[in-house]
Amino acid sequence: MAETPTTPAEAQAQRASVQRRLLSLENELTRLRRELFVLGGEHRLPGLFLTVEVAGTQVLLPSDAVQEVVRLVELQHLPGAPVHVLGAFVYRGVSAIAVDLARMMGVEREPSLDAHLVVCSGIRTVALLVDHVQDIVESPLLVDRVEENEERSPWDKTGLMAGLCRTADGGLRPLLRTTVILAAPEET
Repeated sequence: MAETPTTPAEAQAQRASVQRRLLSLENELTRLRRELFVLGGEHRLPGLFLTVEVAGTQVLLPSDAVQEVVRLVELQHLPGAPVHVLGAFVYRGVSAIAVDLARMMGVEREPSLDAHLVVCSGIRTVALLVDHVQDIVESPLLVDRVEENEERSPWDKTGLMAGLCRTADGGLRPLLRTTVILAAPEET
């Protein structure tokens, strides 16, 4: 177990170190999934995944990263923050950062009044702005390639996608890399 940091600078350095290690583990997991595809057979992801709609695309988030889904609230602007950081708000007595997934994807749009914030657990409290929360999917099938007649995901080139999953309804949905998303506000 890591020692408790004594100064804010030590705490920030420790957070950055943990985020780098998480990203490294996620990259290794992605590499191992690709290796499984080469060996053939189906690969189902264990667990539950929250399906959300962002900029017209349904995407999956691992449910173990999700604390709660709340309605969009008024956000306090953060001067100098990246364009995808919408602002801050108080969530259950803790300061939280709101990140717009659509803007991370390069889509500019004003969120509707029906938008939601998906509050994610981690070293810091980060809420992801989504247009709609759809449903929960259990053990989606991770696919290694898209058929010729299927459209590629707009998330492909963002660095936010861990893979594509086929759900029970036959839909193809990007699986988001939560460690990249949760680390994004640190890059101010």
